[in-house]
Amino acid sequence: MPKPARTYRSVRAGCKMKTIMDKEVQCQSCKQEFVIALADFDFYRKMDTPPPTFCPECRFIRRLVFMNERTLYKRPCDRCGKEVVSLHAPGKKRIVYCQPCWWADDWDGTEYGRAYDPSRPFLEQVRELMERTPYMALESDYLTLENSEYASYCSRLKNCYLVFFADYCERVLYSSFLANVRDSADCYRMKECDLSYGTVGGYRSSRTFYCEEVSDSHDMYFSRNCTGCSDCFGCSNLRNKSYHIWNVPYSKEEYQKRMAGLNLHSFESVTRFIAEARKHWLKYPERAVRGNSLNVDVSGEYVYESKNTHDSFMVSGAVDSRFCQFITLAPDKDAYDSTGWGAGAERIYEAAVVGGGAYDIRFSNECWPGALDIEYSMYAIGSKHCFGCVNLKRKDYAILNWQYDPEEYALLKDEIIYQMEKNPYFDSKNRSYRYGEFFPAEFSPFAYNETDAMWYFPISRYDVVKQGYRWSEIPTNSYTPTISTEAIPDDIRQATEKILQEILPCSSCGKAFRIVADEFALLKQFGLPLPRTCPECRHRERFARVNPPKLWDRRCDNCQKAIKTSFAPERPETIYCADCYTQEVSG
Repeated sequence: MPKPARTYRSVRAGCKMKTIMDKEVQCQSCKQEFVIALADFDFYRKMDTPPPTFCPECRFIRRLVFMNERTLYKRPCDRCGKEVVSLHAPGKKRIVYCQPCWWADDWDGTEYGRAYDPSRPFLEQVRELMERTPYMALESDYLTLENSEYASYCSRLKNCYLVFFADYCERVLYSSFLANVRDSADCYRMKECDLSYGTVGGYRSSRTFYCEEVSDSHDMYFSRNCTGCSDCFGCSNLRNKSYHIWNVPYSKEEYQKRMAGLNLHSFESVTRFIAEARKHWLKYPERAVRGNSLNVDVSGEYVYESKNTHDSFMVSGAVDSRFCQFITLAPDKDAYDSTGWGAGAERIYEAAVVGGGAYDIRFSNECWPGALDIEYSMYAIGSKHCFGCVNLKRKDYAILNWQYDPEEYALLKDEIIYQMEKNPYFDSKNRSYRYGEFFPAEFSPFAYNETDAMWYFPISRYDVVKQGYRWSEIPTNSYTPTISTEAIPDDIRQATEKILQEILPCSSCGKAFRIVADEFALLKQFGLPLPRTCPECRHRERFARVNPPKLWDRRCDNCQKAIKTSFAPERPETIYCADCYTQEVSG
C-alpha cells in the first residue's frame, strides 16, 4: 500500500481558546445547559483540545456504552475455532479472538492498516477499521493472569473466577471493583481486604460478612459505616469499638457467647439478619457523601485518597482531576472524563479503561500499558504516538494502523485534525463529531443494554433506540435445574460436595446456576450458607446498595445547612453534612 504524498498543513484546529470566565453551553445530546468552568478551560488548553459539546453526564454515558463489564456469551474464536466465553455475542458482524490468539506474536494489527482518505470524514474511516480488526474475547491484561480465564477488565489475577474490574487479586469469585483482595466472594468495591463475603465497600479490612462501608476493621457481621472496629454484629456508625451487637457493648466473653447462639450457618438465619440489619442501620445518620480523611479538596461520591478532584465517582488516588469514575488504582493525575483504572495514568482526557502508566491519552478506549500520546484509538496496547488505530499491538507512529516515520506522522496527524473540523462525522441523530469529542456511541461494539450504561443509567428499549443507541436481545441459559430450592441444605454444615454436581434454580430470576468448588470451599471456611440466587442476581442486589453517580441538593437533617448528596430526597435515610456526621460518630 503506497503512502500518501506529504502535502499536509501543520494546523491543529479548534484548540485556541481565549476564555476569561465560565461559559454556559447547550449539550448536543440532551439539549440541557451545562457550564464549562474557567478551570476547565485551563485543562483543555493544557491538553491542546477544544472544550466539549456534550454535557458531563452524556459524556459519561457515551463512554459507558463502550464498556461491557459482565454480559457474557459463548462463541467460537474466529481464529482457532475453540468455543470461549466472550463479551461479544455470536452472530454479530465482528471478528473475535480468544485470549491466546489475540495476544499471539504472529500478528500485530498493521496487517489491517490503510491510508487516510482526505475526502471522507476521518471517524468514518476509523469505524471501518473497527469492523475489520479482531477484538479480545474478554478484556484483560491476559499475560498477567494465572488460572483466571473467566475475568474481564482485569490484570494480575491468580485463581479468580468471574471477577470484573479487578487488579492484584487472588482466590476471589463473583466480585467487582477490587484492588488487592484475597480469599473473598460476592463483594463489591473492595481494596486491600481479605476473607470477606457479601460486603459492599471495604478498605483495609478482613473477615467482613454482609457489611457495607467498613474500613480498618476485622471480624464484622452485618455492619455499616464502621471504622477501626472488630468483633461487631449488626452495628452502624461505630469508631474504634469492639464486641458490640446492634450497637450495644458487651464483654468479650458475653459477645462470644451470644455470637455462638446466632446460627450463622443457616440460610434462614442469615436472611433474617440481613433484613434486621438494614432496618437497624436506618436509625443512624448517613454522611452526605462517602470518602475518607485522606482527601483534600474533593467532591463527588466514593472519593478516597484524592486531591483537587471534583465531580467524580468511585475513585481512589486521583489528583487534579474532574468528571472521573472507576479509578481503582492510584495514581491518576491530570485527568478529565476518565472512566476506569488509573495505576499511574496521567494527562488523560475523554477516555475509558486507560491505565498502567498511560500518558497523554485523548478520546480513546482501552489503551495500556505504557501507552503514550494516543488519540482516537481503541485497544492500542503498549503503543505510542497513535491516531485512529484499532486493535494494534506495540507499534509507534501509526495512523489507521499504518506506520509512518515520526515527521510524516506529525504532519499527517495535524492535517487530519484540520480536516475533522472542516468535514466532521455526523451520527444517526445528526450530532456532529469534530476533533475534541470521544467516539460516537454508535461506534461501540456493544448494545446499550449489554453495557455499564444500562446499570448506571437504565432506560427502556424505546428510549435506547430513540436516543440513537442499539438494543440487543440477550438470551438466557437453557439449563434445567436438577434440584429444587427447598432441597438445598439450609445449614452449610449439612452440605456436601455432591452439591457441586447439581444445577440450582435461582429463586429470584429462575435462571439455572452452579456452586463451584472454590466457592463451596470458601463458604465452608466461613461457616456461611449456600446462596439461593444466581451470581448475576447477587451482583444486582449488591449494586442496588451503591449510591448512584449523581448529587442532589438537600439540607442537612441536623443543622439544615445546604448540602449536595448522592442520597435522593425520597430515600428514608437521615442525612448529615460532613461536620454534623463527624460530630455524631465521634461523640
